[in-house]
Amino acid sequence: MTIDATGLHFRTLNEAVKGTADRTVVIEHCLGQRYIGSGLSDKTLIIQGTPGNALGAYLDGASIVVEGNAQDATGDTMNDGLICIHGSSGDATGYAMRGGTILVEGNAGYRAGIHMKA
Repeated sequence: MTIDATGLHFRTLNEAVKGTADRTVVIEHCLGQRYIGSGLSDKTLIIQGTPGNALGAYLDGASIVVEGNAQDATGDTMNDGLICIHGSSGDATGYAMRGGTILVEGNAGYRAGIHMKA
C-alpha cells in the first residue's frame, strides 16, 4: 500500500497505516506527522520525507525506514524492531528504549539514548 501524506492529519495517517492488511506500507510526502508506527508490531514502513516527533514510539517488532530526516523522540520507549534513518534525527532519539535497533546515517541530536533500558 502507498499513502500520500500530503495534508493528512497525523491521526488519519496512522489509522490508514494500522488499518491496512498490507505488511509493507510506503508513505510519500511525509511532512511532520507525529506518532507514525506507534506500537506497531507486524509491518514494514518506508517513509519518504520527514516524520514528526515520536516516530516508532512503543515500537514492538516492526521495521521503519526513513528516506530523509526524523524529528525528536524517535523510538521513544520502543520494545523491539528496527528504525533506520537515512538522514539525521532530532533530540532524544531512543529515549527510554528497552530493545530493538535504531540506525542513524547522519547526526543525532542532544540526549540520544538517554534512559535506555537495554
